[in-house]
Amino acid sequence: MPTKTPTIAIRLLGFSPKEEETFSTVLAVLREKGYRYLVLKAGSLQDPDIHIVNAEDLKALATLSDLNLGGAQPVLLIGKTEVNLHYQSMPRPIRWRKLFDVLDELIDRRQLLLTTLSAFGEVAVPERRRRERLDLDLTDPSEYQKMRRPSVLKGGIMIVDKDIRFREYVAMIMDKYGITVTLATDERSALMLDKNNRHAMTMINSSTPDIDPYRLCAELKKQNADRRTTVIFLVDKSFNYKVANAQQAGCEGFLTKPLSRKQVLSTIQKFLQLR
Repeated sequence: MPTKTPTIAIRLLGFSPKEEETFSTVLAVLREKGYRYLVLKAGSLQDPDIHIVNAEDLKALATLSDLNLGGAQPVLLIGKTEVNLHYQSMPRPIRWRKLFDVLDELIDRRQLLLTTLSAFGEVAVPERRRRERLDLDLTDPSEYQKMRRPSVLKGGIMIVDKDIRFREYVAMIMDKYGITVTLATDERSALMLDKNNRHAMTMINSSTPDIDPYRLCAELKKQNADRRTTVIFLVDKSFNYKVANAQQAGCEGFLTKPLSRKQVLSTIQKFLQLR
């Protein structure tokens, strides 16, 4: 029997805010047996262990297709769909006890596959076009152009924090890639450093005294209006991440502290072309 993972992260696709709240509440229930589940909040950049998708939402299905997930990244469809997809599915209305059983089974398979891949020294990566791609283009043209712009490494990464330790931690991870990591301790120095270095990515510790992360993010985006730059918040569990404010400021999302090396590297790889 595979070793149980303490907490399984779930990404929801295509559900209403009310449905997402219900999923979060129900799946957060502690059980004597089985896995513990955590529904990732909107804006979280943490990699999910499993996706739960509203099969009746075409945009969600298109997003799922673009993710191009492999066997080690299970998917559960909720509801009926006219598209033939080879994923586990559950009908509506949702039977919550049955949902836990299905999720446990999917994660058991995932853990077994990961163990097998690890034993053979293979890496679990998305499988290229083993499933038919959905011919659904629901992306706004302007957003599509933004996604097509290449990532920029010039200027490296800036950490906005009073404490130097996280900068040193990220610098250690980025050393093999030749990417510089600078530190700013307040909004003024952050804007000045970015003006001179034009960073590819900025990570803002939201708990840094006298810093409004939304305001600083908006100023950094304004200062880099002619190029792509990524801004990410580093938050603790007490921080109330306001999705609307973050989107208005141009923030790409947040990571919840404390962060593992794997989380830091995975997030940076999402936005920067590491060589």
